[in-house]
Amino acid sequence: MNFTDQLNSGIRFLDFRLKRGYDADDDHVLWFYHGTLGLNLHFGQVINMLVDFLNRHETETIIMCVKNESDPSNDDKQEKFYNDFNITIANNYPSYFYRENRIPALHEIRKKIVFVKRFETGKVNSTHDGLNLFDKWPNDATDSFINDGIKYHVQDNYYSWGSERADKFTEHVKPALIAAANGEKDRLYFNFSSGTGVSGGILPSSTRPIDLAKVVNPLFLDYLQSHKKGRFGIVPMDYPEIPENKKLIQSLINSNEFKTAVPAV
Repeated sequence: MNFTDQLNSGIRFLDFRLKRGYDADDDHVLWFYHGTLGLNLHFGQVINMLVDFLNRHETETIIMCVKNESDPSNDDKQEKFYNDFNITIANNYPSYFYRENRIPALHEIRKKIVFVKRFETGKVNSTHDGLNLFDKWPNDATDSFINDGIKYHVQDNYYSWGSERADKFTEHVKPALIAAANGEKDRLYFNFSSGTGVSGGILPSSTRPIDLAKVVNPLFLDYLQSHKKGRFGIVPMDYPEIPENKKLIQSLINSNEFKTAVPAV
């Protein structure tokens, strides 16, 4: 699904993975990547799409998580990435971004993009720029933690999810759904239903993201349809249109306790 289709389908969390381009020292352009795979799309293009959506839907908000996919350890490279990010924002409607390091109320962020930071900024002190999730984000694991006074719970078992594809849901996604439903109201929950493996070998190594989604997403849909409305946290997904007709997306939206009607699609 492209970004516009995702937004029109009701998705409000976007997980951006960016790298500096070969000419970034001159043009400051950040490009979309997933690992080593370039997507031939740059950050500024997508920001324009998001702003266009918000201008057409002024009561909506978007949560935008940004990770430096090159993951540099060099302070200078980290600062350059952060500088390029800020230049893009400054050139593309900075008033549309919420960059405080606190969980806002919904009325504060209508027609805005909430910045979630998952990258280091070198020697630049960016502690109070956006929701800072870099320092303690669990690598291929699940953890509850406090960062800069804000409580988080993150399930991001993207590779070590088990020996059977269903394990990703039963052993990782489902417990995090239960944790969000019964957890502290001032804790922000991120629960990734996505995962992958590498080419060749036996499960889970032979699993592509779409292979996992074809198993996890129907299990997730069954879970939502058998449980009452409640709080399930932010659930980033691969191939959220699976199963057919985007039923999982709509079921997750309908699980919100404050939602009383199903909008026309």
